[in-house]
Amino acid sequence: MGTVGLIRYAEMLALGIVLEASAYPKPGNVHRLRDFADTLYEDFAVSAVVAVEPLYRGIARGYRYRDNLVFLKRVYGDIIYDLVLLSMRTSGGGNTCLGTAILLTPIAVSLGCELASKKDTVDSRLLLANAAKRLEKFSTPIDTVYLYRAVRVASPSYIKDTDSTGEYPSVWSRNYRELILSKGARLWDILRFSSSFDMVAREVVEGYPRVIDSVGYIEKRLGYHGSWNRAVVEAYLHRLSTEPDTLVIRKHGYATARYVQKRAAETIDECLGSSGSDRCLERVWELDRELAHMGVNPGSTADIIAVAISVYALKRREAILRSRPPTR
Repeated sequence: MGTVGLIRYAEMLALGIVLEASAYPKPGNVHRLRDFADTLYEDFAVSAVVAVEPLYRGIARGYRYRDNLVFLKRVYGDIIYDLVLLSMRTSGGGNTCLGTAILLTPIAVSLGCELASKKDTVDSRLLLANAAKRLEKFSTPIDTVYLYRAVRVASPSYIKDTDSTGEYPSVWSRNYRELILSKGARLWDILRFSSSFDMVAREVVEGYPRVIDSVGYIEKRLGYHGSWNRAVVEAYLHRLSTEPDTLVIRKHGYATARYVQKRAAETIDECLGSSGSDRCLERVWELDRELAHMGVNPGSTADIIAVAISVYALKRREAILRSRPPTR
């Protein structure tokens, strides 16, 4: 497969970033009708565009090296770092894609490996399962160094120098690089440690079960009513209603996260029981205003949905926003 073909796959992966942000009203998160102080809807559009090159690099790396990835000093980390850095530098805004970059990068590398096997189609479940397995096998301490650099650039408020990091150095440690390399802490090790309290890390090490579930949910709802925007919002609410968002837990506490989960469940039940979209939209707007007033941002759930859209785009390849392909 040539460069153009691999770039096309990178574009499919990058679409999730902008299509997730475009869905509205998506309670608690940036969408096309709600900005945050440090991140605008347009920042996410910029991120999607600049993400194509790093994601292409990940796909090309997997395509070129496959099992020989074990001989590389860096496989994943520089892609995560570049995606975050380029997004923020280009838009001039805050962090839009740290979590999404952590989720998408192993998929990009794994996708290149799958495409190199000359398969006509890529099985999404196998792709995601292998993304986790390859990360465990091929990630390196240099990848961890780059992850730490990405976090330092994004500077999320919920990661503090007082956080317990177990046997691993704090991301804010002055000599984090030396400590990581001396310990030989691979990216997989860091994500496995973080998976006990971070939904994004948990999703990667578990082989993307929430992404797989969300892809199926988008397909089901889009097939039912044919509205792309409503399908994405419903998938987001479904995911938010299923378990507490760990970003909300870290910023506001478990009780608030459980309350948000309960409200999301009530809202999605209203949407699924509604024969029309007006009542559903009214209830979703109510929740969006409530979470905005509370200052609550379920960002980890948004990351999961963004990647689910990316995987859905990979599966569909064309007529992504439609319930039926165009007639030829």
